[in-house]
Amino acid sequence: MKKIGAVSLACLLAASALLSGCGKSNDKGDASSSGGSEYKSIGYVCSALGDKSFTDLSWSGIQRTASDLGMTAKAIEWGTDKSKMEPCIRDAAESYDIVLFNGNEYVEILQRIHTDYPDVKFIATDMTPTLEWDIPNLFGVNSKQHQGDFLAGALAQKMSKTGTIGLVAGTDTVSINDFIIGYVQGSLQANPSGKVAHSFIGSYTDTAKAKELALVQISQSKADIIHQVAGGAGLGVFEACKDNGIWGIGVDADQREFFVESKADLADVILTSMMKRNDMSMEKAIRDTVAGTAEYGKLNMWGVAEGVTVLAKNDFYKANVPQETQDYIDDLEKKIASGDLVVKTVYGMEQDEFVSIRDSVKP
Repeated sequence: MKKIGAVSLACLLAASALLSGCGKSNDKGDASSSGGSEYKSIGYVCSALGDKSFTDLSWSGIQRTASDLGMTAKAIEWGTDKSKMEPCIRDAAESYDIVLFNGNEYVEILQRIHTDYPDVKFIATDMTPTLEWDIPNLFGVNSKQHQGDFLAGALAQKMSKTGTIGLVAGTDTVSINDFIIGYVQGSLQANPSGKVAHSFIGSYTDTAKAKELALVQISQSKADIIHQVAGGAGLGVFEACKDNGIWGIGVDADQREFFVESKADLADVILTSMMKRNDMSMEKAIRDTVAGTAEYGKLNMWGVAEGVTVLAKNDFYKANVPQETQDYIDDLEKKIASGDLVVKTVYGMEQDEFVSIRDSVKP
């Protein structure tokens, strides 16, 4: 049977058109700089800021940590032309003490070029556990999104009146299917007879198609709460939820907080978000590096127990989710963190098993 294997970046293509080049900087630290650490500067390589999701969340954690530690930080954006990824990584490595980025594609580039920069510390988050690499100056992080989406699926099913919930995803990739498998398991935990509709946009920027697919789930499948796992395209999902008076669930960051001032009407349909707290991952990795306690050359697996893949329990969530349901979700979270409840991941799962679980809840 075929095993699920390679994966492309998930939820990282930004909705913003604000792009900049890979211009070099002279921010690399030296021993005479302020503070006692040998690390003085941070470079964050990304496609573009402005997605109101994973990329912006990562950058917020880097900025906060740099400020606290008295370091300089700069985002290096390569835009939509992937041929610029390697030059940007090289520029960052030549200019900064610590270089951070998200996803396997960067690591695959680094695998080829890391020997040119033995003194630079690289930090990569959102790595998949199946990626093989041998880079002694790389600190790798995998976020257990299947655990967080288990909580999202359980909450959605508890809040549903029809027993059918939905999920609109960017692309049909292994990492996205890891969200789906968690979401389905959570739904089944909360309601064994519940249904889960799912759709793939084929893009992380096409808001119109995202809205169209969400509307189909609402009208044809009777989904009454929809989770978006589609980066910037997820705005279309929230628009469909707003137009139909149903709840939406965001992804990666606390998306309600991102939109509460700029798009209040959309913010008011976002019941919660399944956060991949990459701001926390970035912060911990940087602080441990500066402190000299980070274990480089290995992949670190962080999830519910570490507070990395969890639901946004903001005031809006607390005001709109019944206390009984909040207590139920809190209990599931504790069980996952302790290991008493094991959520299956798609990585290493037989393809037939994944399809069987996913299709068992089709509306």
